[in-house]
Amino acid sequence: MTGESGQTKKDIRVLHLEDDPMDAELIETALAEHDIPCSMSRVCTQEGFEAAIQQGGFDLILSDSKLPGFDTVSALVLARERCPEVPFIFVSGSVSPHVKGEAFRHGASDFISKDDLAKLARVLNWLFFTDKRKRRVPPLPEMGIPVMVQCKEFRCMGYLASDGKWRDFRTSAELPEVVDWSDL
Repeated sequence: MTGESGQTKKDIRVLHLEDDPMDAELIETALAEHDIPCSMSRVCTQEGFEAAIQQGGFDLILSDSKLPGFDTVSALVLARERCPEVPFIFVSGSVSPHVKGEAFRHGASDFISKDDLAKLARVLNWLFFTDKRKRRVPPLPEMGIPVMVQCKEFRCMGYLASDGKWRDFRTSAELPEVVDWSDL
């Protein structure tokens, strides 16, 4: 498989936190149908997730938003502590605004409905296979207004400050390399 740059697409090493084998298969099939080459390692418990994070070697983490006996926002926090450069994307059947907001506040790269797996494929193509020189540069938003900000390695709520710098909405910390933004 080749990407936009004409290079062969390399397998994305995915850690998939999902308790439902049917949903895991659905996501893997959808990615294959959209020509996203990946090798999936599925875990469904807190212990399995912690062991996989400790071992490392993943390019991407996908997670359901609800697992029996395991708070997946805690999984996100752990991943941000141990491997902050690895994108963490929630792929969920439940798209509660509260859960989605919590995910972004804790550093989720994206939150995608299981009903829109084509969007997951687009996001992965953009993250892993789009030539950085061909990525569009969006017009700047109004200063101080919260927007969804896509940084090189993650996605969060942010704003453009009066000093011209992008800042995290929750902490006001300066954000690294903002590559895209969209209205909330």
